[in-house]
Amino acid sequence: MIEQVIRLVQGDPNDLLLRQQIVSLLDEMKKSCPFRIQYRIEPIRTSPDGIVCQHSGLVLEGALAASMLKTCHEIILVLCTLGYPFEQKLAYYQHKDVRLALLWDACGSLYIEKKLDEFENSLPYPYKTDRFSCGYGDLPLSLQPQIAASLPDLGVRVLPSHMMFPTKSVSALIGIGTQPQPARIRGCAYCSFHERCAYKERGETCGI
Repeated sequence: MIEQVIRLVQGDPNDLLLRQQIVSLLDEMKKSCPFRIQYRIEPIRTSPDGIVCQHSGLVLEGALAASMLKTCHEIILVLCTLGYPFEQKLAYYQHKDVRLALLWDACGSLYIEKKLDEFENSLPYPYKTDRFSCGYGDLPLSLQPQIAASLPDLGVRVLPSHMMFPTKSVSALIGIGTQPQPARIRGCAYCSFHERCAYKERGETCGI
């Protein structure tokens, strides 16, 4: 994860002080910002409007959801967060040292994705789709309020911009099927970091 943080902040991979700071911040994050997650599993059906989650009434519009969930019979709605302690530490570092605030934010982004990966890998379903989220492809961010409302125990709020607060919160969708899932999430449009990617700013890609 240290290498990923360095790439995200466009740091020097040979900077030993930078590496030490990242290790220290990640240790602090693990102690003070517990990863919290809530999820629910719902049957789904296809309708003219899109894929319908039958319990929450969530309608997943567009080609991405149709492709990802084409052979699925259930979906896992996921919401996770590092909570308000992350925001408190971020505000502290913003007043103390802008560089540390940047590192803290980058560590948070990668840490929550790592924990979400671990959760996904622990699911006891042999045939799952790739994890995907609102804002990927043509799946609109405007679905975020409904997802958050269906998973209320974490206290995550959705702002008028459809972004979530605390900022290190992620909603995700995972399809469950009865056969291998061929559709895969690939490319910059589906990356969690596409809005703040060091490669993108240089006109490059990471090759994923």
